[in-house]
Amino acid sequence: MTSADQEGWSFATARVPAEFGAAIQPLTPAVQHAWGDEETLCGLVEDQIELYRHLFDREDASACPTCRQQAAAAPTWPCAQERLHDRLLAAAEGPMREDLLDALRQGAEIKLWLNGPAASLAKHYAQLDRIVEGSPALIAALSVNGSVGLARVEHGPWQFIVVLPGHGFPLIARARADR
Repeated sequence: MTSADQEGWSFATARVPAEFGAAIQPLTPAVQHAWGDEETLCGLVEDQIELYRHLFDREDASACPTCRQQAAAAPTWPCAQERLHDRLLAAAEGPMREDLLDALRQGAEIKLWLNGPAASLAKHYAQLDRIVEGSPALIAALSVNGSVGLARVEHGPWQFIVVLPGHGFPLIARARADR
């Protein structure tokens, strides 16, 4: 959801439901449970269950009633815009950072946010040829061995390209939007 989609958009209105991993107890394989940090929301411990690589769906008919209720009552989580905003507070101060922070507070669309090998992200996702401001620092941040995060945020005629290194400060560049 972006600010263009809904009047009154804010971080508070864009919070998302908490997510939990899915788990099955082998003795009752037809019932799906929600995995918390150390046990299911209904109290099953790790050696009693099998964890799955998908999320618990509290709307599914096979959902454990207790896990369904606990998942529905769990506190909501910050939306992607708020999470990226908070990460960018560590970036170098300047007009580009302030423009991006303001765009995120308005619900700017995050077109892409992924992590992976820096060289691969630079080659396939960064769209370096579109950058009009901040190119040298961004290219240097993508010229490292190892993994980084990369986000593309669209707002108005601009696209912000953000590199989120594992260690160090986020770097921001401005590019022409895809339009």
